[in-house]
Amino acid sequence: MARTVKPLTETQIKNAKAKEKTYILSDGAGLYLEVNINGGKWWRFRYKYNDKIKKVSLGVYPDTTLANARRKRDEARNILANDNRDPFIKIVVHKKEEVVQKTFQEWAEWYITEISTELSDTHITRTVKGFKKDVYPIIGSKRMNDIKARDIIKIMHIMKERGAVESARKTFSSINRVFAKALSNFPDEIDRNPTADIKLGDILGAKQTTNYPIITEPKELATLLKAIKEYTGDTSTILALTMIAHTFVRPINIRLARWDEIDFNTKQWVIPASKMKTKKELIVPLSKQVIELLKEAKSDSALVFPSIRSKTSPMSDNALVGALRRMGYSREEIVAHSFRGIFSTIAHEKGIYAHDVIETQLAHTVGSSVSQAYNRAKYLEERTKMMQWWSDYLTTLPSK
Repeated sequence: MARTVKPLTETQIKNAKAKEKTYILSDGAGLYLEVNINGGKWWRFRYKYNDKIKKVSLGVYPDTTLANARRKRDEARNILANDNRDPFIKIVVHKKEEVVQKTFQEWAEWYITEISTELSDTHITRTVKGFKKDVYPIIGSKRMNDIKARDIIKIMHIMKERGAVESARKTFSSINRVFAKALSNFPDEIDRNPTADIKLGDILGAKQTTNYPIITEPKELATLLKAIKEYTGDTSTILALTMIAHTFVRPINIRLARWDEIDFNTKQWVIPASKMKTKKELIVPLSKQVIELLKEAKSDSALVFPSIRSKTSPMSDNALVGALRRMGYSREEIVAHSFRGIFSTIAHEKGIYAHDVIETQLAHTVGSSVSQAYNRAKYLEERTKMMQWWSDYLTTLPSK
């Protein structure tokens, strides 16, 4: 006997908060809401066609409402029952032959669904926005195998002419990934990847390498840390920025940090591989100063630095950036990511710790292909000493 699923309510959906792992809320008849670790809510529909179980995205909540998701589900179920065809494969009549082929927009939406649990909501939102603004108007309605290199080149030229060169590079990369992922998973449906015929540098010019701004002069760095300490905004923001300065992890790792990742006994913060850019677990030894900071930050939230609006949602990137701007620092002077460069520059200049020790703590790849085999405790003793040295350095900087 099939299990009866109680339909979802708007209240349930609105109150669904992020947890340590992605989870689902079922609405019945194949429709469910997937809530990922960043709090994103994606409508999914699971169905069976040709004895194969398939899963598609029906949109993101709240842009796609509960009513709209149900309507899409019901339409799909009606097609499956009455037309005996896959409701998510577009049928195109071409030269009196029935050809099954999806458009670029349909493949792009599939791609977004596939990566939704792998990348941050910010990255996904930026990708979707770029597609809607620049890509869909040119190739969105084109069938994948009808798209030529010249179509993508046209998009690049349009973006270049309005001065969006760096955005064009990211958009090109996203188009490439849609084709690559579709071709890798459905080689019988995709002929080739047209981005392979394009040398992007000939269109946009050589990529200019830009580093994050850093402050390494002792008195100026002391002034920055003092400004953070005396910031009149939310205490959680102050503590988060201070912890970034002392641990120099990527801002997203600070924002998504959870108490169950921190061990006060071993004085370590173990960041899971799923949250790391390198997809490798990172041990962050915690200095005495950071331990005290964490004790001050302790709350009943599962997140170390929750949003001021909700204890179950992570602090936003804008909270960190906005605080630095309100302190009077421009983006040309400092960003939250700058503390990685600040540590790296000073640590290398001081020459107390070996290059590989510094780079390992920064979660950079070091050594030969053989030595790169991951060891979660690599140089751990040296890194533990180095992290205490760094905190001591920051707290003894001259204030005048």
